[in-house]
Formats: sequence, C-alpha cells, structure tokens
Amino acid sequence: MAEHAKLSPSASHRWLNCTPSAQLEEAVPNEGSEYTREGSLAHAYCAKALKEYLGQDASGEDEEIAELHRYVTDEMAGHVEAYFSIVTDKYEAARAAVKDAQLIVERRLDFSRWVPESFGTADAIIITDGTMEVIDFKYGKGVEVSAKDNTQMMIYALGALAEFEDEYNVSTVRMTIVQPRMDNLSEFELGYAELIGWAQYVLAPKARMAMNGEGAQNAGDWCRFCRVKGECRTLANQCLGDFERLEGRLLEAGDYAEILPKLPAMKQWIEAVTDKSLRLALSGTEIPGHKVVEGRSVRKITDVEGAVGVLVGKGFERELLFKEPQLKGLGDLEGIVGKKLLATLLKNYIVKPQGKPTLVELSDKRQPLTAASDFEGIDHFDED
Repeated sequence: MAEHAKLSPSASHRWLNCTPSAQLEEAVPNEGSEYTREGSLAHAYCAKALKEYLGQDASGEDEEIAELHRYVTDEMAGHVEAYFSIVTDKYEAARAAVKDAQLIVERRLDFSRWVPESFGTADAIIITDGTMEVIDFKYGKGVEVSAKDNTQMMIYALGALAEFEDEYNVSTVRMTIVQPRMDNLSEFELGYAELIGWAQYVLAPKARMAMNGEGAQNAGDWCRFCRVKGECRTLANQCLGDFERLEGRLLEAGDYAEILPKLPAMKQWIEAVTDKSLRLALSGTEIPGHKVVEGRSVRKITDVEGAVGVLVGKGFERELLFKEPQLKGLGDLEGIVGKKLLATLLKNYIVKPQGKPTLVELSDKRQPLTAASDFEGIDHFDED
C-alpha cells in the first residue's frame, strides 16, 4: 500500500487555507475508490511507456499493472499515448536546445525543507541549466485542473529544486498539468526567487501550523474533497449560520438532529436562487463577479448503425465495438479506433449538442455568452 504524508501536496490547497484540516482528517481512513485505482493504473502505464522509451527498467510498473489490471478500460491506452506524446515532445525540444537535458520519470521527492515530514513522487521532470519543468498526469475527468498558482505543483517544483540544485542552475520553473480526458494541457511558470519567496513566507509557516493542528478552521471551495466536511462545525455554520455557539471543531449526534430537518428547504432555496440568478443574467442584468457561459455537454452518435457500418467497413470487429446491448461510449471507441481516426471516420455521425447556459464566476476559463442568439433554442436552464 502506498505511503501518504500527513501534509500531502495533493491536499495542500486545503491545509493551506484551513490549517487544522490535516489533523482532523487523520481520524478518517483514506480508502480510495474505483476511480483512484483506475487512475493509479493509468499512471503506471504512463510511467512504463516513458521508462521503456528511455531504456530503463519498468518491472515495478509491470507489477502494479498486473495488480490493477481489472480496472483497465478501452479508452485508457489513448489517454496514456496522449500524455506520452506530450512529455516526449517536450523532452526532445529540450534536448534540441541543450544536449544534456534530462527526463526523470517517477522520482520520489522530499519536501521536508518546507513542509514537515512531507514527500511525494513526481510523474516527470525535464531539467536543463536555466529551466526545469515538472509535469503531472491527471486522469480525472470531473474537474479541470489548472497549473496556475497550483500549490501542489509548486510544492513538487520545490522538491525537484532541492533534488537537483547541486547539478543545475535553475532560474525558471515551469509547472505543467496533462489531463487528457478533458483535453486539458495547462502550464504555469515562476521565477526561482518568486517560488522560494512563496515557500519561505507562505508555505512553511502554514505547514508548521497544519502539522500541529493549529489555526482556525476556514470553509471554502477547498472543502470539496475534505474527508470531514460532513462533520465540520465551521462549514455547517457557514451554510446554516447558527452553530457558532457550540464548542468543538466537529459536529455531534445532537447537531445532526437539528440540521437534517432544514436540508429540504435549503435544497429548494439553492435551486430557486440558481434559477433566478441565471434568468436575471440572461435578461441582461449584471450579476457582479459572474458571467453566463455555455454549460458542458456530451458528444453523441446520431446514427448508431450507420456509425457501426463505417467502422466495420474499416476492419473493426462488431463485437469489439459493443458492450451489450449498447454501443460502447465514445471514449472507449477512441481507445479502440484511435481518437483522430474515429473523429475522421465518424465525422458525419458525431454531434456535440449546445450546452445549456450556466452562471459561473468570472475566473471560469469559458467564454461568456454575449447575446440572446448565443443560447437560441434553449428553453430551460440547468445548473452546470
């Protein structure tokens, strides 16, 4: 079983904003899920591909793949290939510029200079004199992850600097996230001095507090994956506004008896506020700090038998394309056929419906809908 640091970089967004959270979560086992195991398998395939490209031993990855092989999907190979291509293209470009550029795969890093007892494994590092790039593979498809000001990536960059500072003179650090299931390639650069300044004046002091469970609880978007969010008194107070009088950090059984009857009305109110604010924005009323964008939608095959006929005609076995009784999803078909080839062969059969308008914060990367014509034909609205 993999080791986990109490102050893990992946949870840093949480413990930097809510310093007691790391200690509170220690009492709740991190058991993982089918999705995390699927992601671990995809990571193992990525590491194996890069190590074999470099002529390195990949027996450790072979063992992990054998252990997790039941989580493999048809689409996984295509996403691994996308990651492999991005990393190797970057490495070849670095070698073209500087002959002694290195590509380091699956390197365990020590962050304890800044974060007590913390460690982690970098997926890939490309390093030359002047520039170091830390690359992280994300297999999730629920939330698009940005590299900009990403504290996990900044901590990994600090670990990589500590590992190679005696060999290379690095002035610029590039942090790159490859998230192929969302077609997301995100990059962010920091100068050496700026990154070290953040480590000294922000990261290290907060990490010491987090290690000791000190500081005030603080609720925000970092609560999303917190293992104690369902019992956090601060989050309950933010949502309900009447728990400040109670002592302690976590809720007790009697608190739930008071909270549960309020939830149905809260759910209805949330839906009503979401709907009303969206309608106001669509009618031209500005909601400060927000904009209307096209919501996400799912690609669909318009004519299954027609699409199957095309693929069978190109030599793909019909049985391979189906997960009875239905045709496999587009992600799985891309794994079988290849993403680019599938798009070419089925260009007349795949559509991506217009997403429903949704109201989001201005920081969202999607372009705003600016006129009624942008959402023409949509007669009802859903929260994204």
